[in-house]
Amino acid sequence: MKSITLSVLFALSSTAALPALAQSSTGLTQTSASTQQYSDAQLDSVLAPIALYPDTLLTHILIAATYPLDVVAADRWRQSNKHLTPQQVDNVLANVSWDPSVKALASFTDLLNTMANDLQWLQQLGDNVLIDQSRVLDRVQVLRQHAHNTGNLVTNDYIEVETERRHTREVIYIEPRQREVVYVPYYDPHIVYGHWWHTTSPVRWRHQVSYHHHSNVFWSPSIHLSTAFFFGSVHWHNRHVVIHREPVRRYYRGSPRKRVVSKDYRRWEHNTVHRRARYSNPVVHSAPSRFEKAGVVRAKHLSNKQGTINRKPSIEHALKRNQSHVRSEKPQRNNTLKHLRRDNAKSVAPVKAPKRFANRGDEIQRLPKRHVNRQHIERTRPQHRSIAR
Repeated sequence: MKSITLSVLFALSSTAALPALAQSSTGLTQTSASTQQYSDAQLDSVLAPIALYPDTLLTHILIAATYPLDVVAADRWRQSNKHLTPQQVDNVLANVSWDPSVKALASFTDLLNTMANDLQWLQQLGDNVLIDQSRVLDRVQVLRQHAHNTGNLVTNDYIEVETERRHTREVIYIEPRQREVVYVPYYDPHIVYGHWWHTTSPVRWRHQVSYHHHSNVFWSPSIHLSTAFFFGSVHWHNRHVVIHREPVRRYYRGSPRKRVVSKDYRRWEHNTVHRRARYSNPVVHSAPSRFEKAGVVRAKHLSNKQGTINRKPSIEHALKRNQSHVRSEKPQRNNTLKHLRRDNAKSVAPVKAPKRFANRGDEIQRLPKRHVNRQHIERTRPQHRSIAR
């Protein structure tokens, strides 16, 4: 099992791989990019594959997109530990310094891998969340309304859909049909949303062949989650993401309309210190005082051995606590090589000289060939004698 600390450091060292996190080479490029904003067509294209997700899962994706390095590190760790169940993942990652929403997505192996492999999509989604969270949620409702009008967004065995009209706007809530079980939908935006109304093509995510097809949507296998997963949601009337103040201890069985209207929830705020990466020019232009000098990756963050040592004991303790559940079927590479070397050494072990040559120094390097006397062998063999009667 690979160390989570190595995954974090490796992800930090690959910051340059993020397309929009790198600095522009010239001042002219920075000036032109700073005035560039995302259009409705671009935003709808980015939101197309996730707009029909349950509200809590959508919340975690929106928050995690603002911490791309955590997403990349979590995916690399998860790909090496696919055998862990969601409960075991929660136990192992309890003391890891990733954002809580990233850790919540670690149980969704395919979803997390898709996000980490499409860095351009991840960057664009995070940029829009940081620039204008209300606009992002508005466009999500627009996409949901299109899917609802085409009959592809209705209550079924996987999700529960509830609509509410308040003043002039209609809000569509999506929750898991069973609160403790979540299914991830995959679909073709051209089919689910009806006729696509933008010239920019929507983003479409691929799915596994084994996923179940129902009502123009492919559903992933069920993922059983604990109550701790449901700490985030969306306050649709105020158009912002909210998180629970304390760890969630029980499943919410009531209407999603009344869930976030409580003092137990507070508005989510992005942590610029935790990002550890540069913000894109559109994000910096939207709030220069907040994002211009925040999130810069410095060399001392990569070489801070003290911070690594402080996190390592807790991670090793979590891994040791779950070692009885994470035994791999395949032997480790080092152990395999060790066995091969040992077996090879046994097969080519040198022949020891007899004791009668032990005191003769180095004169005898190898044993002389033994000449076989075939006549002697013939004489020593038992002879068939005739018995006289």
